[in-house]
Amino acid sequence: MSTLLHHRLADRQRLAALANYELDDPHLKQQLDAIAMRTASHLHLPMAMSTLMLDNAMLIAGSHGVDGWLRGGPGGPAEWAFCAQTVLTCEPYIVSDATTDPMQCTNPVVELDGIRAYAGAPLIAPSGQVLGAHCVLDTAPHVFSEMEIAELREAAEDVVRAFEQHPSRHSADFTPTFFTNG
Repeated sequence: MSTLLHHRLADRQRLAALANYELDDPHLKQQLDAIAMRTASHLHLPMAMSTLMLDNAMLIAGSHGVDGWLRGGPGGPAEWAFCAQTVLTCEPYIVSDATTDPMQCTNPVVELDGIRAYAGAPLIAPSGQVLGAHCVLDTAPHVFSEMEIAELREAAEDVVRAFEQHPSRHSADFTPTFFTNG
C-alpha cells in the first residue's frame, strides 16, 4: 500500500471520530442501505454506497446495486477506493470516465469490475472530521450535473444523521492505534 496514502488517512482525530458510531448495528446498516437505494434511484444510477475510510481499508457501511469485488465483502484496500480521494480532499470527488482518468485508469476496480463513473460526497461528522463518502457508481461513463452533486451532498448529510442516531457504547475506550498499525 502507498505509504503516503496510509499516512494521510491515518489521522488520529479522524479515526477516533469513526469510533463514535456503532458501525455493526443492523438498524444502521438498514438505514444506510435505504439511503443508498434512494440515492441510486434519484440519480438514475445502478450503484450507491456509504463507505468509511480507515487508514488502509475502505469499509462499505451501506450499499445498493454493488457488484464484483464490492459485493463480495465488507470493503477493500484503501488504494482501490475512489472514496479515499473524497476523504483526502474533503470535497466531492468526480470521475466521469475512469478509463481516461490518469489517477484511476489502472485501478483494479476499473480494470476488473468495469467501474467507469464515480461521484462521492464527503461524510463530515459534527466534529468536522471526514469519515468516508456517500457515492454513486456506474459501469458506463457519466457526466455529473451540479444538481446531481447537490443531491449527493444532501444524501451524505442524511448518512451522517443516521450515524449520529447510533452512537458507540465504547467510543470513550477507543485507541486509534488499533487501525493505524502502530
